[in-house]
Amino acid sequence: MKILYIDTSLDGHHLGYLSALIRGKEENSVLIVPELVADLGCKQYVFKNKETRSRNFNKFYHFINEIYKIAYAENPDIIHFLTGDIFYRFFGWGLFKFRKYKTIVTLHWIRTVFLEKLSTKLICRQITSVVVHSEYMKEYLQQQEILNVTNIEYPNFNNIKVDSKQVRNDLGLNDNVPVIACIGNTRFDKGLDILLEALKGVKEPFKLLIAGKEEAFDEKFILKEASSYKDKLILRLHYLTDRELAEVIAGSDIIALPYRKNFNGASGPLVEGVCFEKCIIGSNHGNLGKTIRDNHLGYVFETENTMSLRNTIEKALSSKFCADKIYETYRCRLNTATFKEKYESLYNNVLL
Repeated sequence: MKILYIDTSLDGHHLGYLSALIRGKEENSVLIVPELVADLGCKQYVFKNKETRSRNFNKFYHFINEIYKIAYAENPDIIHFLTGDIFYRFFGWGLFKFRKYKTIVTLHWIRTVFLEKLSTKLICRQITSVVVHSEYMKEYLQQQEILNVTNIEYPNFNNIKVDSKQVRNDLGLNDNVPVIACIGNTRFDKGLDILLEALKGVKEPFKLLIAGKEEAFDEKFILKEASSYKDKLILRLHYLTDRELAEVIAGSDIIALPYRKNFNGASGPLVEGVCFEKCIIGSNHGNLGKTIRDNHLGYVFETENTMSLRNTIEKALSSKFCADKIYETYRCRLNTATFKEKYESLYNNVLL
C-alpha cells in the first residue's frame, strides 16, 4: 500500500512519531513536511506555504490545496494527517477534497466546548478513521456518537539507555534526597506556576528539577517563586535533546504533571516517566487523571488546587512508591513495536 503522510511540525515527538511509522517501508511512503528529514529515505515534499497552522482562512485554504495537488499527483491508497488537530479551527473544512482516498486523521487533543465538539464531529464524518492515544479519548468520542475511532497508545520513542546513578552525580543529586522533575516547555497550560506555589509549604526533603525550553514561565519568574527553597532548585532551561530528556527522567524520582483543566491531550513526560518506572503525580481531570488512576501510575490531585497538590506531594515524598503488575502491564504497552503493529493493522483494515 502507498501512504501519504502529512505533518505540520517536526518539533518534540513529531519526528520520532513519523520515523517510527515510515522506517522499513520507505519505498511505499510519501511525506509532506515543513522541512526535509535527512535520515528518512522516502519521497518527501516540503510545504511551500510555511504557515501550516495559520488561523487565517486564506492561508489555510492554500495549505489544503497544496496537499491536494500532491495527493492527486501521487495517488496514494491512504492519506494520513499525523496532526489532525489543525482541522479544529475551521470545522474540518478541506477534508472533503480527500474523500476519494482512505483518509486517517490522528487527534492529539480532545475538545470539550460545544463548538469544538461540533467541529470534532464534522471532522470525523468526512474521514475513514480517527486515531487517538488513550482509552479515555476513545470513550469520549464514542459518547459523542463518533464510532470510527481507534486507540493506539502513545509510545516511548526515546530508547536511549542512561545510567541513573551517573546522571544523579552529574546533576549534583547524590544525597539521596527525592527529586521531583517538571519536564518540557514551560507552557501556561502545563501549570509550572501551580507546582512552584505548592512546593512552598512542603516540609519533606526534596529537590526540584525543571528542564525544558522557556515559554510562559522564564528563569526570572521561576527564581522569584522558588526563592524560599532556591537551594533545592536545579534548572535546565533549554530545548532538551533526546539524550538530555532521558537523563533528566532517569535522574528523577517523581514526575510532576500539574496540568491545567484546558490540557486534555497525551502527555509525553508521563510516557517517558513510566518507561523509566517513575512515580507520576498529575492533575485528576480528563485523560491525564484517568490514565494515572486506571494504571496505578502514582497519585492524582485536584486540578489547579495548590493545597491538594501540596498534600499529594507530601504523601508521595513520605512513602516509597512501588510499581505493581497493572503499572507494568501499561508500561509494556508503551513500546514502538506495538505502536507500529496497531497502525499497520488499521491501515490494512481501512483498505478492506
